[in-house]
Formats: sequence, structure tokens, C-alpha cells
Amino acid sequence: MAAMAGGILLVLMWSSPCAVAQSASEEEVKMAYIYNFVKFIDWPPEAFNAPNAVITFCALGRSPAADKIASLQGRAVVNHQISVRHLQSTEELSGCHVIFLAASAGKHQQKLLQLAHGVPALLIGEAPGFARAGGTINFFMENGKVAFEINPESAEGSRLKISSKVLALARIVTGGERRVQ
Repeated sequence: MAAMAGGILLVLMWSSPCAVAQSASEEEVKMAYIYNFVKFIDWPPEAFNAPNAVITFCALGRSPAADKIASLQGRAVVNHQISVRHLQSTEELSGCHVIFLAASAGKHQQKLLQLAHGVPALLIGEAPGFARAGGTINFFMENGKVAFEINPESAEGSRLKISSKVLALARIVTGGERRVQ
């Protein structure tokens, strides 16, 4: 068990600023985290139409990190081929499993949280307060390094199960939960 936990932490820490070469950009670190988060999240069965179905990563808004999400196109994660879509509006959310909200798209935050209510989608943002408002994971900078916070209530409302190994690495926040009625 301890060896497994160590292995999981190594996979996540691979993308941590402490372990990544100094040349890794903030957006590269965020994309490495996003890619690795998916490995430690269980979606409900209805989220995919087949065990090896495509997993769709969507980005709403523009930022260096949102633009970098295209680098994940075609990669595989947990038996799923990654497909990437850049959205122009919240009306295009259908079929998204991972939704990244760029800081520049803050005006769409409330609408995104409303439309994603009860939907099995991982909501990740980079604007202050995103997780407290009801997003699942939010990136922030701490001592010059990329860190993240998780809102477990949001994950629960989306029927996503986040590994305790990831939760142990995050700052936990509450608020704005997206519970299924």
C-alpha cells in the first residue's frame, strides 16, 4: 500500500514545479496536472458510452494554459483517447468530460456552473475563487509555484470520485456546491 501511494505521488509530483525542470512554463505544469488528475478520478458509468470511449477535454476562454490544452490531443489516459475542443460559449458544453475555464472567461463562470450542475464533468479553473464558487479544481500560484485547490462538494455533486492521494496534495475548499437534486 505504501509503495502504491508513493507511486501515485510520484506520478502527480512529476508535474510539480519542484520536480519539473526550471524551463517548464506555468501552462505546461497546469497541463501536466490536468492530464494526471484524470488518472485519479472515477467517473460514473453513464459518463462514457463505452469503457474505452474518447474523453473530451474542453477549454472555454483564452489563456496560455487554455491554448496549451491542445497539446493533449490524441494522447491516451486511463484507456481513453483524448479529444480536445475549444469552446466559444457555454452552450457547447455537451460531451465535455473535463472543462477548463480560462481566467479570461470569468464572465462565463456563473453560467458554466449552472449548466454543469449535476453533470459528470470535472470543472477546472484558474481564476481566484473558482473552486469556492462551485468549480471542482482551481489553480493558483503560491511561492512562485503552481498549486491547486479542490472543492470535494463540487466533485460529489458531479458524481466524481477523486482519489484521496490527490486530495492530500490539495488545499481543500468548500462552497457553491453543484449537488444533484
